[in-house]
Amino acid sequence: MAQPEFSVQTVARSSWIVAGLLLLAIGLGDVVVGRSKLAQYEAVLAQEAESVPRDPARLFPKVTEAEEQRAVARAKLGFYNLLFFAGQIMTLAGLVLGIVGVVRMRRRRGDEAVAGARSR
Repeated sequence: MAQPEFSVQTVARSSWIVAGLLLLAIGLGDVVVGRSKLAQYEAVLAQEAESVPRDPARLFPKVTEAEEQRAVARAKLGFYNLLFFAGQIMTLAGLVLGIVGVVRMRRRRGDEAVAGARSR
């Protein structure tokens, strides 16, 4: 009796499929976290900032707490934008690796079937 084509054991033996599934899971996690945090920090930056006129005579003007928080929010927005983009790339790479693994597994099964038929 032949083993089913896509059992857990045969899929776990294919390094292509395992690597694809891992990249897919990590990539999807990054996309979800990145997207939710992007929305959060875009909302923070969308708030109107207090505009205090600067004294042009001061060489090193003091930064207000609101300006500092906006600078931190801009930096975090950039980080989560990068995380979202990297998650998309990892998800795509995981899909490609998984597809390559499935094709290789099916081709190997076909080669084994042909070799078995010739030996009979």
